[in-house]
Amino acid sequence: MDVRMARLLFGVFFLLAFSWLTTDAAIAGEAVLVEVDARETTGENDQFWASLVFHPTEYLSTPWGEEHIALLRESGAALNFVRIYNQPEDAAYLRDDGSVGYDWDHFDRRADLILEQGVKPAVAFFSMPPQIAADPELLRERPFLDGKPIYLGLPEDFDQWRDMVVDFTQHVIDRYGEDEVADWVFMCWNEPDLGSFSQFEVEEYYPLYDYFAEGVRSVSDRIRIGGPSLSSGKTFREPENFEGFASHVAQGTNYATGETGSPIDFLTIHTYGGHGASGGPLSDYPCVDYMLEQQRRLVAIRDEFPELRDTSVYVAEWGVSASGGRGMDREPMAEVRNSQYSPAFMTTAVTRLHDLRRNEGFPVDMLAICFSGYEIERSSDFEGKRTASTLNDFDKPLLNGYRMLARLGDEWVTRRVSPEDAPVTALAARDGEDRIGVLVTHFQNHHTQNDGPPKPISLEILTGWEDGAAVEAQHWRVDETHSNAYTLFREMGRPDPPTEEQIEQIQARMGLEALEEPRVTQLDGAFTMDFELPCNAISLIEITRKN
Repeated sequence: MDVRMARLLFGVFFLLAFSWLTTDAAIAGEAVLVEVDARETTGENDQFWASLVFHPTEYLSTPWGEEHIALLRESGAALNFVRIYNQPEDAAYLRDDGSVGYDWDHFDRRADLILEQGVKPAVAFFSMPPQIAADPELLRERPFLDGKPIYLGLPEDFDQWRDMVVDFTQHVIDRYGEDEVADWVFMCWNEPDLGSFSQFEVEEYYPLYDYFAEGVRSVSDRIRIGGPSLSSGKTFREPENFEGFASHVAQGTNYATGETGSPIDFLTIHTYGGHGASGGPLSDYPCVDYMLEQQRRLVAIRDEFPELRDTSVYVAEWGVSASGGRGMDREPMAEVRNSQYSPAFMTTAVTRLHDLRRNEGFPVDMLAICFSGYEIERSSDFEGKRTASTLNDFDKPLLNGYRMLARLGDEWVTRRVSPEDAPVTALAARDGEDRIGVLVTHFQNHHTQNDGPPKPISLEILTGWEDGAAVEAQHWRVDETHSNAYTLFREMGRPDPPTEEQIEQIQARMGLEALEEPRVTQLDGAFTMDFELPCNAISLIEITRKN
């Protein structure tokens, strides 16, 4: 080889090497730094996100419902409350003397099932028994329950509505004990601003609430009560409905007692990331910013009334997008409810709400996801409806997001993400002195197909443990190829129906999966780990000090 050729090859080699180093440096420069200091705690982990709405309530009386509520408890989606209707239309009957009586056996069976899972009922008083309805023709039939009607009008006499409330409240106290029921929550009605749930004017809801509150309080002043559970999108467009209710319970004349104001322990709101199984007013795609903006505006309305400034706010329904029965056949973007997009949206929303609670004293004390879409008969798997599982009981990736959150420790610790404007969020908590968990999410809502570029993550944890300690690291992941039954279903060509072998294969992959085998290292200063996090993906890193 002559000198000229040698120099040429050396120059090419040098340029290639320099290019590789430059690219590596660029990647390192773009890394998102997640710093955790687990040496001191910042508060108790109350798992405020772990409540849900089970709809339709009647399905709790089926073997599938029993299995499903156990799944929701196991996944960590239901650790605090499960909201169900008390359904007085199924309890009411006429006595021989023409008076109205109530038999609450149907509710008891469902409440027992929830309590057996170690969870508390959140009871929505809905609908109107036809025996006391002013107009029994104001109803809605539900074909999925053999045409069972629910009655959506007002009572002929509000005293009869109060008597029903009293009967129910006394019944559950007699059966379960006041100490137990004091841990439940009672809500009045559901979405009184929507004709599909309420065939009366929003202002006519005020006496409905007042007589409800008076009825509960006449039996026990220990049971927490609230309302109005207005709908998400309509309230964003017409906030005067929420403001009107807040004004009434704070300063208005109570229809039941004639006094000023109404007793209320919490305000219930519904806030979704989008509508129609797609985007909303602030974005063409489901949007965490939009959901939190709804909450901010409603809290600001609450704060206009000094009487309500200490009243908690319960998000009694939320989801990536509303319209739970709408699937991909009607809205292609509903696919995000099948994929890793949904859990990444969820953990991002939880993290940001956690920061609002911690840093600003934001008064949201419950975040209850609404699982519905079951009320319309499911004809195939992964239809895109707002469900937790599919026709053949395939867990959606969303449940693995909840499983990750449930593995976080009992005590929060500080964490910081930089740069602050990165599309990355983090939560960190510890269990005692020997275990630390860090949840890192990379979410970009406009990548509905989860096809955006990955983010390099550099994790650094100050443990407070002694140098030389043996540390086991476990890395769990939700992304396109981990903890994701939908990806496998799609790769199989969306079988309809799947074979028994395909069902077994999908079920084997639908739980929470590790990115790699656990590894043990010796601690030398801070614990560090570098990894790449795909778009709309979640990593949970758990480190444990070994004895």
